[in-house]
Amino acid sequence: MELSKLQKLGGISLIIGSTLFTAYSILFFTILPVNSVRHDITLAILNQNWIWIAMLAFFGVILMIFGFTAVYSKLYMESGIIGFLGYLFVEIAYLLQACKVTWEIFLYPVIAGNQSSILLFKDSVLKNSNLIIAFKNVASITIFIGIVLFCIALVRSKEFPKSAGLLIFTGALLYGLGPILSIFIAIGGIVILSIGCLIAGLKLIKQVRNI
Repeated sequence: MELSKLQKLGGISLIIGSTLFTAYSILFFTILPVNSVRHDITLAILNQNWIWIAMLAFFGVILMIFGFTAVYSKLYMESGIIGFLGYLFVEIAYLLQACKVTWEIFLYPVIAGNQSSILLFKDSVLKNSNLIIAFKNVASITIFIGIVLFCIALVRSKEFPKSAGLLIFTGALLYGLGPILSIFIAIGGIVILSIGCLIAGLKLIKQVRNI
């Protein structure tokens, strides 16, 4: 398949993926019993809506991985080491996020639904595991470094509007701080990020059409 067609598909994937992730974030905070999660996450995991909502995040992340690859394919000639490192860290971060979501879809319901293993959640055994903590720290560091560097490359690029990079950076920052500050800030952050991805995706599709 020609690179131009792959870039077009990547633009479409970025738009759809970010939309799915936005839907996941909104539905997670509105449908699931989020107010009880901090005290007992099993109430959310055992909810009948848990799996399909988590699947929105999974497919959204996978599509965004392809989408960011397509964006980088238009940036790499002018973005240099900053663009490459940004792309590398973003891809690693989203792969780690996809791994985490697979736990939520396939493992968490089994653990929470079994009386002999539910204590892993209720006693915070998993939450306080050194390996889990290390995994989350690595995921947080990679997404922070990746988003900062990748957005710098986007803003500097002549291929995409500067607003795309600024919105993706702002959205990711608010989404990351949201759980600490406010649920509404987290939702607003992912919506802003999605708008940035929409701008980048549409620009990529439009450029490909003009080839």
